[in-house]
Amino acid sequence: MEKYEIDEYTETTILTKQVTKFEEVLKSYGLPSKNIIASVDEREAIMTALPSLLNKIPTEEKRDATYLSKFVAGAVIGLFDASLNFVWNEVVINLRKKVITYGLDEFFDAAVDSRKRPDYTVEEDLSAIKDKTLLDTCKKLEWISDIVYRKLCHILDMRNQIGASHPTTYNVNSYELLGWLKTCIEEVLSDKPSENAIIVKRLLENVKKGSSLLDVVTLNSFELNIKDLSSSISSNLITSLFGIFVSDKSSPIVKSNVLEVAKIVWKYCKDGIKYDLGEKIDVYRNNLDEEKANTAESFFEACDGLKYLSLSTRALQLSSLCDELMSAHKGYNNYHHEPSYARAIMNYIKTPDDIPEERAEKIINTFLACRIGREVTYHNGVSPNAKQYYDRFFSILSKKQVIIMLNLLRAYLESIYDENGIRYENIRMILEMVKLPSLGDRLNEIIEFMLEFHDRKILNKVYKDDGFKDLSRGILD
Repeated sequence: MEKYEIDEYTETTILTKQVTKFEEVLKSYGLPSKNIIASVDEREAIMTALPSLLNKIPTEEKRDATYLSKFVAGAVIGLFDASLNFVWNEVVINLRKKVITYGLDEFFDAAVDSRKRPDYTVEEDLSAIKDKTLLDTCKKLEWISDIVYRKLCHILDMRNQIGASHPTTYNVNSYELLGWLKTCIEEVLSDKPSENAIIVKRLLENVKKGSSLLDVVTLNSFELNIKDLSSSISSNLITSLFGIFVSDKSSPIVKSNVLEVAKIVWKYCKDGIKYDLGEKIDVYRNNLDEEKANTAESFFEACDGLKYLSLSTRALQLSSLCDELMSAHKGYNNYHHEPSYARAIMNYIKTPDDIPEERAEKIINTFLACRIGREVTYHNGVSPNAKQYYDRFFSILSKKQVIIMLNLLRAYLESIYDENGIRYENIRMILEMVKLPSLGDRLNEIIEFMLEFHDRKILNKVYKDDGFKDLSRGILD
């Protein structure tokens, strides 16, 4: 077979007449030759633009850009669809380098489902990440901008639709190919590492290898930096901190430092990521990993974020805590034992919306029993250190929850026969706490009616009063 040679490289062209004979070679083998390679004009357009584009790439990046060499080879021959593949491969290789530079663990935390996360630990595991997931995660972590993300998604789509990776009849033209190459060079290969991403990487590395507890000065300095990061980066950082904390490979010192940093980052995160992390606890429990689930809950408790746990987890925990609180209330030395359970419950409840509807009656009834207290004069029958939590609870109840409380109150009043007793007076305090303008005129009128009965020392008879029945018809059971 005749040997074909390529002339010495010049800045205007490296094409020769011998290369254009490639179609004749195909014909000599009896293979299709039409629309296989681009025309000389198309190839010359590529080669004319190449020098200025390639000069934009840093020397250290250009040295290892193997797929760019293949791009040039494909462009010289005229196989533009193959060159499109090579452009995309160079993008993927470079983005993977960015992942390693910015933080491999942080990337896997954001890219991989928690159930599969243990399988992704080293650089080689990046090859198992789909290209679209690579793009999505880099955008999510703000390692590439939204505009660059859109451009790269377009190149990926074109590579899948008209590149050599799939059968196609479309002929890529030189201007399309140059545009994609320009994006690859200017937006990816020449892009410098983000300062914020490097800050986050260093922070995570320092936390993970820390051998001593972080001091107040260091934490205060860190907060000054985190305040300037975007909410997206803060949200991704809290995800990584969460992953380090629940890992059984993290030492007690590392976990302690993670919590201190996480309490700062938590303040600057979006609610969405907090709820997403809360759902991971359900995954741990579904996988019967109760130890990790409990560890994760302690992370939320330290960050004052128990309200962000999933509804099922919150309902389960609140129900269990109510059982423990009621047991403590009925048991020996209840004044001493009640506060810890009451405080734990109120860590979950900041607003009326934090009370799971399916557990509302149980929670309200538990707090009623404890706040009404016992018929003893010592601290008016109520645990003094738990009282603040009971009062806070009743002061935030919604209209619907107050109605539940008033229906539950009936049973307590039926058991009270001493109108001058301690429990009788405690009920009055509860009624005054829940009486708020937000309840509406009618419900407040009902509560006022009950308070009048209290003043007349006949509150235990109010539910049997015809006037009360008429007033509360359609509202109370």
